[in-house]
Amino acid sequence: MFQFKNKTVFLISSDRWGVMKVSKHHYALELAKAGAKVFFIEPPLLSNKGIEITVCPDDENISIVKYKPVFRGRRFLPAIVYSYLLRLQINLLVKKLAVQPDVVWCFHAFLFQNLQWFKAATTIYFAADLFETEHLPQEIYSADLLFAVSDTIKETLQKSGKPVVQIHHGLQNSFVQIAEGLLQKNTYAATTATSITAGYTGNLRMQALDRKMMMQVITEHTEIKFLFWGAYKQVDLNLGGELTEEADAFISFLQTAPNVELRGVVNGNQLQEQMRACNLFWVCWKTEVHKLWDGSNSHKLLEYLSTGSPVVAHYVSTYKNTDLLYMLPVKNNAAYPNLFKSVVQTIVA
Repeated sequence: MFQFKNKTVFLISSDRWGVMKVSKHHYALELAKAGAKVFFIEPPLLSNKGIEITVCPDDENISIVKYKPVFRGRRFLPAIVYSYLLRLQINLLVKKLAVQPDVVWCFHAFLFQNLQWFKAATTIYFAADLFETEHLPQEIYSADLLFAVSDTIKETLQKSGKPVVQIHHGLQNSFVQIAEGLLQKNTYAATTATSITAGYTGNLRMQALDRKMMMQVITEHTEIKFLFWGAYKQVDLNLGGELTEEADAFISFLQTAPNVELRGVVNGNQLQEQMRACNLFWVCWKTEVHKLWDGSNSHKLLEYLSTGSPVVAHYVSTYKNTDLLYMLPVKNNAAYPNLFKSVVQTIVA
């Protein structure tokens, strides 16, 4: 088994560090916990000042790396010039960090092109999402190992002809402890209740949300208290998100609906504690709206399942042929309100 103790890991992230965390953040934390020195390399940003390195507030073994790209206008550059500038960017990063990586663990597609240019002993490409383009990112072909978090992503990566291992999203340790406790007791959370509190976690400005359907469910269930955790203010959007009229209207609805409590961003430990107030969790995405979000898996589902409470979901292909979710059998969400209602009826005593 590969040991990360005393190894230097360059983790190339497609998201910035922040209070909200998904797979790349959780893997960074676990790698640091395993004894690795982790450099969490954020996406390039023109407003950055050169290359800046700061100690991560969550773990001193993680360094956050922000950098300003050495060039722009990629699509206008000849391939040979583009490759030269990418290698220059990599050399500048390695020189500034003053250490040669043992492992390059890449979550960011279509960025550095060839992971071998980092000259690390081991290179990993981790696909947490699908790709907008039909062609595969070149990082895949330069990686020693490929990870995929869903069946459809795995199928896509296999087109490269390279072996692919399907694993799950990262899960914070506090959630793992709750799940392990339930498993040791061979029990679940309470399956009946006199009232329902439904929880939703995640970026409330992400494009995939089926906002129309979610508002319908909330409006139809005035007897249910809905709790929402996740970024909706621009300052908290380290995972990106839409600043559109539709997204604004959805946030306004959540802020004013009498049966909704919008709690915003909280850290992982607080989230795990506060989620205990819920006896139902749900997720409703427009799985056909964008190739990046096909609904084949979601980080939040692991957090939901760790609580032992029922989970209502759109169609999630990774969980097909399991009894872990109450989910739609097809991608179309037309039947979602009826599914939600039927699950509620099984819980209310």
